[in-house]
Amino acid sequence: MLIPIYEAFIGYGDTLNLEVLNAKQIHLTEEDIRSIVDIERHPRVHEWLYQYGNSDAQKELRDYQEFFRKLPTNGRGDILVAKCDGRTVGFLGLWRLGVYMEHVATIGVSVHPDYWGKGVATQLTKSAIELARKKGIRRLEIETLAENVSMRSVTERLGFKQESVREERIHKDGAYHDEVSYSMLL
Repeated sequence: MLIPIYEAFIGYGDTLNLEVLNAKQIHLTEEDIRSIVDIERHPRVHEWLYQYGNSDAQKELRDYQEFFRKLPTNGRGDILVAKCDGRTVGFLGLWRLGVYMEHVATIGVSVHPDYWGKGVATQLTKSAIELARKKGIRRLEIETLAENVSMRSVTERLGFKQESVREERIHKDGAYHDEVSYSMLL
């Protein structure tokens, strides 16, 4: 199943032809996977990540290749990929939580900085909400750094409710950061 193509507003009358695809239902090319790794490794994206897996780019690429090879049989996670004119520009992970929380999923979004502010995170998150409903998920959660105003804006605009601010919850780059927790009941 392919999720529909969106025309996201860029500004000044321009639109972005954005296609959001479910990675379980399409074959990601080597270039797609490399683009995903490049997005995750981009210094401006890295600023917002809580944890960063691997300092070795080649090992990280191999890990992602293996992950996507196994994704069709992964019952806990889905990956949505945003493409603009055939180029992978962002992705979203939708992850079901544990045993007593099968009805709950958490969302994580990464977008290439060249596409920030162009509706990519919004369309990925809207698509994740649709997918979660189809999968019978009852509760979605998003956690983000309090200073990530852009992600907070997307989250609030789509109807997520702020549940808490966890002061100094994240220790990253030698400093403590507040984390904001959001949820949506479906």
